[in-house]
Amino acid sequence: MSKIEELKKQNPHYTIDSVDIINSLVGKTKYTEMVINLVKNNFLTSKNNTNDLINELVHEYEFNREELKLKSPEEVYNIFKVVGDLIGYSNFKTIKKFIELNERKLIVNNDLTSYKTFDELELQMSLAQLKLIDKEMEKQIQKLYENNEWLVIKPLSFLASKKYGASTKWCTTQDNNPEYYLKYSRRGILIYCMNKITGDKVAAFKSLDTTFDRETSFWNLVDQRIDSLESGLPIEVMNIIRDEFTNTKLSNWDILSDDEKNRQVLWLENEYNNRNKDYEVGMEEPIELTEEVATRRARIVPMVAPRYDDVPTQAG
Repeated sequence: MSKIEELKKQNPHYTIDSVDIINSLVGKTKYTEMVINLVKNNFLTSKNNTNDLINELVHEYEFNREELKLKSPEEVYNIFKVVGDLIGYSNFKTIKKFIELNERKLIVNNDLTSYKTFDELELQMSLAQLKLIDKEMEKQIQKLYENNEWLVIKPLSFLASKKYGASTKWCTTQDNNPEYYLKYSRRGILIYCMNKITGDKVAAFKSLDTTFDRETSFWNLVDQRIDSLESGLPIEVMNIIRDEFTNTKLSNWDILSDDEKNRQVLWLENEYNNRNKDYEVGMEEPIELTEEVATRRARIVPMVAPRYDDVPTQAG
């Protein structure tokens, strides 16, 4: 018996037979063949719908377009439903990233049968990602504290935010939405706390923008807002955060030189222009640039829209 057959036998509820499902839905067997024919004909006449599903799987889940084109409309639909509904967008991304890191021998616990929750995958991935941070990336942060267990930093670029916040669900680390990081780095003080032993991470944010509520918030690894007492941060780390929030008057963005601000804006624009042009929107909250850069920026119109229309006003 192959491994796949063994898994099917052990998990019968995840072995889906469409004919059995249709038969149970219609209630009487004499109607089953009719419904199967209706469904089959519907798939055959809905080529545009199949193309839409393929586009979604390619753009959002990074499937191979040519491989999907070789599959029947029914197979494409089933793949889409399993990935989108049974696994979920975020969890599917987590699985793919975990596999990539494990294949590179970066995951400490490689007993794959021991994992029962996605949180366990996230913690292992977080530890693995810390191993990948190089000296060049360390120039794009402000280190506030470090001991044998904890590292506390301010990310000063989107790349640093993505690298140090890897394997979290924080909006400021989303690869397809770098504008989130830009918003919060300009709005206030953004701090990342990383446990170098467990892989746990906590983000802390304080708004300095008087047009918004002066919020102070803490966010766990999976982007749930938590009370600071629930964060698990030791007293010495909390003291560092408290001192920054009390005494620092500059946002992460304001720490940067004008040259560095311009460089980051141009990098973001280049990222936008390399995106799929199916999604276009003007960038909100334009940044003040030098005259030369502003002139160049004015010629760059297409921008990639956020994945979600409602950009949050909190750090998560």
